[in-house]
Amino acid sequence: MMEQMLLIEEKYRPALVTVRHIAGLKAATSADGLIWLRGSFSSGKDGLLIRALPVTQNYWVDADGRLFPEGKPTPVAVLPTLDWQPLKTFLPVTLPTAALPGGLTETIRIEMAPSGLVREAFALITELSHWKTYAETAPQTRLAPLRFAASDSGKVLIIGQPLPPLPGQHLWEQQNNLLPLGLDFDPPVLAELLTQQTEAAAPSYRLFNRDGRWEQVNFSDFRPARRSAVRLTVNDHG
Repeated sequence: MMEQMLLIEEKYRPALVTVRHIAGLKAATSADGLIWLRGSFSSGKDGLLIRALPVTQNYWVDADGRLFPEGKPTPVAVLPTLDWQPLKTFLPVTLPTAALPGGLTETIRIEMAPSGLVREAFALITELSHWKTYAETAPQTRLAPLRFAASDSGKVLIIGQPLPPLPGQHLWEQQNNLLPLGLDFDPPVLAELLTQQTEAAAPSYRLFNRDGRWEQVNFSDFRPARRSAVRLTVNDHG
């Protein structure tokens, strides 16, 4: 029986988390830095996850280790000797998080890439001083739809529509991931795997930097955008 063999670039290692639960998968890294993934892939939901991987090359391997390109009857190479491991051992991933007041934490490498899609801003990161000035003068009707969470560094994350016209970083939202406008995960399937692998104790957003680092912001960290709440926050961070 022939076995399927997929080659994936190292930069796409995080995408393997989406198939980490599939029984029987094994992985190894070759001398040229490529990740090899082998197994008998089903045609159901797990098969869809496999086909969504950013694969560089797709082979079938026979009992003699000969590699056949997908759909081709002639072998083109022989499977190299590799240190195969069960995928769960090869990729022991539980992505760490950091609460908003505590700063950012390094995780497995998350790649970002420019996106040509036009998306509506869902959130805004700005300075607490800018937010205070706006909140002191804005009509209550503009504040009512907004909520905010402040960090120890003097930054504030604002969500709601319409967002205030303040300088800062606008973000869009996908599956509770907040990404800078103009960027997307590379590959985009990372959005789903992060949702699967970062089950927080409380409902939360994952707030991403341009370099792929991120922090967790619990829904409970947000306050209604009342003037009194903004003033109290400024005093707490004074």
